[in-house]
Amino acid sequence: MAESTRSMRKSVLDRDILSTFKKRLLSEIHGEDLRALCMRVKARGAPATAVQIRDIVKQIYGYANLHGEKVANPADSVDAASIRLSCRRIEPCLRLKFT
Repeated sequence: MAESTRSMRKSVLDRDILSTFKKRLLSEIHGEDLRALCMRVKARGAPATAVQIRDIVKQIYGYANLHGEKVANPADSVDAASIRLSCRRIEPCLRLKFT
């Protein structure tokens, strides 16, 4: 993994994930909690970071399950596409018309 990717993920982990879930057990974090965090980050104008949060949480739970912790992964109930959805509209004058 590139150093820039590693530092970006660490930054997201420290700034967003740990600040929200630091005092909770893995079994206490549910899909609704993760979705609320992702939507809050998306609302501040960072939809790519919101998707990264979901992906990092999914990896953390995957690692925990692989090493003996049997807990449900909250990221399984939060689809990445549901975070990325936007209401952008293409202006009519910019649409390509195929005939």
